[in-house]
Amino acid sequence: MADIYDEVNEMEFEVVTMTDENGEEIEFSIIDNVACGGERYLLVVETELMDDDETDAIILKEVSINTDDVTYELVEDDAEFDRMADLFAQKGEDYTVELD
Repeated sequence: MADIYDEVNEMEFEVVTMTDENGEEIEFSIIDNVACGGERYLLVVETELMDDDETDAIILKEVSINTDDVTYELVEDDAEFDRMADLFAQKGEDYTVELD
């Protein structure tokens, strides 16, 4: 994914914090979201990498909602990922989606 935002410093993004397999928290900025088939998906970029023009984004799927938090997981199924990447590509006005 390239050219997420040219003026990233002027924009404010909602963030989600995820815990990796080592127990470390990583903050992601939400670039966009889309609903499909009753599911909600987020296009996110690691917040500390937002200034990088060649930053890779990931797609997260909402898997549960509790009163205090929402749980997301990486979209790892290739067919599901391709469908969501296509939806984000069609919707995205401020970023470009490129599949590797």
